[in-house]
Amino acid sequence: MADGISRLCAALRAVGVDCVFGVPGTQNVLLFEGFRRSNLRTVLASHELAAAFMANGHFRATGRIAALATIPGPGFTYALTGLAEARLDSVGLLYLVGKPATQPGRRFQLQAIDQRAIAAPLLKGCLSLGAGDDVEQVVRDAFAMATSGEPGPVMLELDMAALAGEMPVARSEPHAAHSPVPSEDEVARLAALFARAERPVLLLGQGAFGCADRLGALATVLRIPVVTTPTARGILSEANPLAMGFDPLRGNTAAVNGLLDAADLILGLGCKLGHNGSAGFELRLGADRFVHVDAEPGVAGATYDATLAITARVEEVMSALESRRTETTWPADQLRDTRVGLRRPAGRPTEPVIHGRTSMTAAEFFAWLRAALPSGATVVTDSGMHQILTRRYFEARSARELIVPSDFQSMGFGLPAAIGAKLAVGDRPVVALVGDGGFLMSGMELLTARREDAPLATFVFNDGQLNQIRLQQWAAFGHAHAVQLLNPDYRLLADAFGVSYIRFGDEAPGEIEQALRSAAPVLIEVRVGDSFAMRALPVTTVAKDIARATMGTTVRNWLKRVRRARNR
Repeated sequence: MADGISRLCAALRAVGVDCVFGVPGTQNVLLFEGFRRSNLRTVLASHELAAAFMANGHFRATGRIAALATIPGPGFTYALTGLAEARLDSVGLLYLVGKPATQPGRRFQLQAIDQRAIAAPLLKGCLSLGAGDDVEQVVRDAFAMATSGEPGPVMLELDMAALAGEMPVARSEPHAAHSPVPSEDEVARLAALFARAERPVLLLGQGAFGCADRLGALATVLRIPVVTTPTARGILSEANPLAMGFDPLRGNTAAVNGLLDAADLILGLGCKLGHNGSAGFELRLGADRFVHVDAEPGVAGATYDATLAITARVEEVMSALESRRTETTWPADQLRDTRVGLRRPAGRPTEPVIHGRTSMTAAEFFAWLRAALPSGATVVTDSGMHQILTRRYFEARSARELIVPSDFQSMGFGLPAAIGAKLAVGDRPVVALVGDGGFLMSGMELLTARREDAPLATFVFNDGQLNQIRLQQWAAFGHAHAVQLLNPDYRLLADAFGVSYIRFGDEAPGEIEQALRSAAPVLIEVRVGDSFAMRALPVTTVAKDIARATMGTTVRNWLKRVRRARNR
């Protein structure tokens, strides 16, 4: 006989979980006591949403599973956004939550909601653990579910009363995670298609992280251009001439489609091709030349028809690709020109300026940041204008280096996710890039970083606005509404939090570079202002509205015909 809580904690350790993020409460104090006795690193967040984002960042930075622990009821509902972020962005985590109260014969019980029904669409799976269950087997099953195929969040609903007592130790067999294996015919067809392709393209997603070095060597030796989804950027260093550097937020979808149209084989490896991964489903992946390999059943060939769809890990098909010895026939100038075009934002994007001793463009700021970052640094963004600018101008040089919320885009993600990443990567530097709106949602986690001895640099882009939304309002209506923020004095805030403070542009030479290597958290305020193009935007919109209102329908239709004639 053994204590169920102790066995649960031991089982978590046995599958490789060494860190738990969460908030203790009345319903799970025994669970947190078990964490203490087992020496599982337990990180207290300011609230359960931040804890969920920390677990996201931990996995995104390393591929290692962390646990999230909350009480049922309000703790559960606070965590839901973090679970949705994990589900849509392929993040494995184990969520430990108590079962709702179910006292027989009593209605209207405390915090009693149908957690399974509420969370089901946000989870990869949900398991129960209570009286009579094999604790170790259930944990192994949950871990396997969270990590096999496309990683995702798995919820373990815990019967705390049962786990608090002694439970019989079941004799269960060791559990091996199921990994789909391609058939010999599929491997042979893939090898044949790849061997005869003269102009193949590698389209890589997060599922290819485990083969980053092998794929990099394959691309380099055979001279194959590499396109990645936004969350897989850096899987081949973007300093490599074969890394095309495409990101939908650079606005060059037409240019990357030109490359894909010229290809005779597009090999999609480990990419789900959701909204962001496919540039809003605007990538042109011709069914006659698209081959899709993904470990999650039902993903390969789901969004785009494929001439060959294989359900398998990328590792399982690498030998078929590595058997090729002949270089591709891509013209060097075509690859060079495509790469240059894809790395330059299309058109003239309306962007703010960065203030300091002298004003900088966003491109100049991120070039400085790239040069200032130590080797192996991880950069985590929030959601907002700063993420758009980061993805336009920051060069990712290694897998898992650039972490952004992708298909859920939660504000408040950046700082807690960066803390989770820092606790996962150890001595490697971590930088959080957050907007002032996102910082208002999660800035208290600076205290968590300090308490947990998690040294990271947090850049707060201070423009006093929800700037991305303001620009959308200006472009659509000529006016902005409900987007102005009241920000704190960041220097005084940092002093109250006991963390170092630097205002970008006022620092002594080398001060920020030294802070990026600091052994303590630092808050760096980046003042952001409106460019001339931004100031002109609402004026232009209002002028167009006035012109449309005063111009008759006949004249407007005539102008449209003139424009169409000129564009022919």
